Amino acid sequence: MTRRDILTFFHEPFGDAFYFGPEKISTAHLRWTADKIERSVRAHYRYDYVLQSILSASEKESTNRIFIKDMSYHIVPPIHSPEARPPSLEAQYSSNITPNPTLLPTSTIDTFHFVFLIRNPIAAIPSLYRCFIPPLSAQTEDTSLDPTELGYRELRILFDYLRQEKGTLPLLIDADDLLAQPQNVLHHVCTHLEIPYDESMLEWRSDEDHAFAAGLFEKFAGYHEDALNSTGLVAKDRADIALLSKQEQNKDWEAKFGLQGMEVVREAVGKCQEDYEYLSSFRVLF
Repeated sequence: MTRRDILTFFHEPFGDAFYFGPEKISTAHLRWTADKIERSVRAHYRYDYVLQSILSASEKESTNRIFIKDMSYHIVPPIHSPEARPPSLEAQYSSNITPNPTLLPTSTIDTFHFVFLIRNPIAAIPSLYRCFIPPLSAQTEDTSLDPTELGYRELRILFDYLRQEKGTLPLLIDADDLLAQPQNVLHHVCTHLEIPYDESMLEWRSDEDHAFAAGLFEKFAGYHEDALNSTGLVAKDRADIALLSKQEQNKDWEAKFGLQGMEVVREAVGKCQEDYEYLSSFRVLF
């Protein structure tokens, strides 16, 4: 986000249609209040609207590349609705040369250059769970961790489709490597994407940087507090939670979240671990 001079950013644009739009791919609307959806100012966002917004930005910003950060489960049918398709894109599916497992037409998928970022669920799920309990739940306005929206299953589906259909291995980075060697990893990603690397990418200290990030993150209030309160990416030791025994992990989570919270986290981790380990076998080694 610090390279606004050469990149135009979209932060989880497909999440707008997935969560808030009238096509209701997510089941979040069943637990969210109508007021929350209305206040998002995205209740009219269909998938075709999101795609057109990206296309319009691409045409307008002819000198900038489009950079999209999003979640795989926003564009892959959820496990509870494996046949889901956004009605707004129905006319475009007929142009698919090869069926693909996503919510988007193949012609659209082919325009993207994917980079995958994964994180061990033993670290990721407890961090996410904080968003559903006080004090962050007051901002997220949600108290339920939906096990169908953890993303690992969908990430694997998308990764395997691209790997098998394109015949090349998509770039896949593990968050532990990014945190341990931010400069090396970011330089590698930039080289892969043919984006000029600059060490300034590792810092975001200015008021302008923080205001820009706050504007992008506003629609998902409460989920990005750690990022908003940071000033850069510095090397740190790998998370040691994964090195603990299962019993030690449970004890740590129970101390933080209570018995019921620990059980929710443990179940969610169990649903994701196999997919994470599979994807991890394809990660770039640093």
